[in-house]
Formats: sequence, C-alpha cells, structure tokens
Amino acid sequence: MIVIPAGDARLSFFGPQPVECDGGGAVRVERFPRAVHEALAGQLGPLANLRSSSGCALLLRTDSPRVALRLERLRHHQLVPCGIAMEVERDDGWHAVDSPDLRERDGDLVVGLPTGLERGGALRTVALWLPLISTAAVAGVQVTDGARVEHAAPPAPRWLAIGDSLTQGFTVQSPLQGWVHRLSRRWHLPAWNLGIGGIRIEPAAFAWALAARRWDLVTISLGSNHAWKESDVEPVAARAGELAELALAGGHGRVVWCLPPWKPCEEGKGPPDFAGVPLDRATGARVQRVRDALRAQLAIYAPRLIVVEDLMPHDARYYPDGLHPFAIGCARYADVLAGALGLGEG
Repeated sequence: MIVIPAGDARLSFFGPQPVECDGGGAVRVERFPRAVHEALAGQLGPLANLRSSSGCALLLRTDSPRVALRLERLRHHQLVPCGIAMEVERDDGWHAVDSPDLRERDGDLVVGLPTGLERGGALRTVALWLPLISTAAVAGVQVTDGARVEHAAPPAPRWLAIGDSLTQGFTVQSPLQGWVHRLSRRWHLPAWNLGIGGIRIEPAAFAWALAARRWDLVTISLGSNHAWKESDVEPVAARAGELAELALAGGHGRVVWCLPPWKPCEEGKGPPDFAGVPLDRATGARVQRVRDALRAQLAIYAPRLIVVEDLMPHDARYYPDGLHPFAIGCARYADVLAGALGLGEG
C-alpha cells in the first residue's frame, strides 16, 4: 500500500472551514469558526457537536481498487454507532460503500474500503465521508501499490443546512444515511451540514455562513431544543424572527424552515428520558407550544420563507431514544421534505 499524508496536494477536503494542521501532519476538518465555539461554550456540553466533521469529506481521484482512510485520535462522544463511508463516482452515478461500526474502536486506526476500480482504468473521484458525531484527525489515505492518484477539486457548496442533532445525523451509523446527504445527492446540491446537537435558535452561530455566499437553498431545522426547559420556551418567537430576517436578507434562492417533528412524548409514548432530560407529557406539551410559536412567528415572512411541518411519522417505533430517528426515519424526513418543496427526485 502507498501512504499519502493529509497535506499532500493530491488530496482535498470538502467542508465549511479551511483544514487545520495539528502540528503532527494530520489535519482537523472543522465546520465552525472559533468564534462560534466561544459563543456557545457551556451550552452544548461536549464539543463533539461543534467539532465533529458531519458532512465533510476527503477527496481524491484514483484507480486504486482499495482506499483506506487513516484516522488519528478517534474519539466517541455518544453511544450511537459510528462509521465512515466512501462514494465512488461512476458513469451511472455515485457508488456507495459503508464501513463497519467503529464505536468499539478509538485512537489511531486505518479503515479500508473497496472502490470497485481497477489499476490502469479511468481515474474516478472518490469521496471519504467523515464520522457524523465522533471526532478525529485525518492523517491521510492509503492506496494500492501501483495505483495513480490525482487532485479532485471540491464541489462548490450550494445548500446551507442549519439545524440541530437531526440535521447533524444523530443515531445513523453511515454519513450517507442522514436526510441532508440523501437530499444533497438527490438534488445535486453540495451541502454544508451545520447541524449542532443540543443547540437552540442561535442566530449568531450561523450568521457567518449565511453571509459566506448566495445559497441556492437554505434550510433551518431548529426549535426542538427549546422544549426541554420551561424557561427556554418564551424566547422562541423572537429568536426565530431574528434568524429568519437574517436568512431572508441574504438574497438566497429559497429559505425553508422545517418545524420540529413529532416526538413520542407528545402522546405519552417512548422512553421516560434522554440523557437526563425528562420525556414526559409536560415535555411533549412544551414541544407543541414551541411548534405553535414558530408557526405563528414565521407566518409573518410568507411567502418569502417557506414553512414545512409534519416531516416524521407519528410512530414511536421510528425513535429508538425517544427523540432521534433510525436511518429509515431520516429517509422519510427526506422524502416528505422533497415532496413539500416540489423537488422530487431532483
């Protein structure tokens, strides 16, 4: 195998921030500027939700039959399964391969996946998607002896996905299974995934991204995390109005707000708590109040702002922890949102 370090010019990265060398040759693929880390300090608990590389990928062009991603200091901050994934661009579209669950492994490791390519054949773009929740430094890749490797230019992002843990991809093992990635491929819209598990509506955390470019699509999927405490319910309307106005001022193509989906606790179903947060009838009632407040506040901005709701089945079996769906729930979310926006298969 040939080892190509992360700093090699033949490798590139898709993500919201320039990669940062950690001094040892590996790089960190960050999504948020340091100012956001400082602004949200203490609100989110573990920094994994900010520092994870959800929706970020390492890119190269190669004819290697196998490509292995070299990770350093892999750390798991949640109990949910974790993996990487590979996509290989072929004439008929992207061919996907998922890694095994890496949750029981940490530290430095090499994860190899087959590409289906043959040495001496046409060079193809390979995308290695990083873990959604866990954090790691990228040390580089390994390719088969005799394989060729060239630079692959990252695509220009066209969709800004702002959200919480459901946008980030909590509970799905493969980076390809979240609803953002599903629709990014379906719609041919490269996306910055700015999902942050545990975040409330914090306009300042996303202002830099809204100002970074004119987006073809902006989706905002926030509000659920205002329901866990009574004191967080009252600010919902004002904060939503501030973020909506910020998004609408940027001249973006479409701005969409996805209201918090149904939660089992709204009907007294599901587990009694999540990470110490009660999931009882009182919490369910607050979820409904938050949703009502958002619906009323955001109606002011119609038709410039599109509001979409009821994106998930009212079926507790889709929510293993009472809040976050299985991969099949993310598929349902993607299908309903695509239908609501009239985008279908793209």
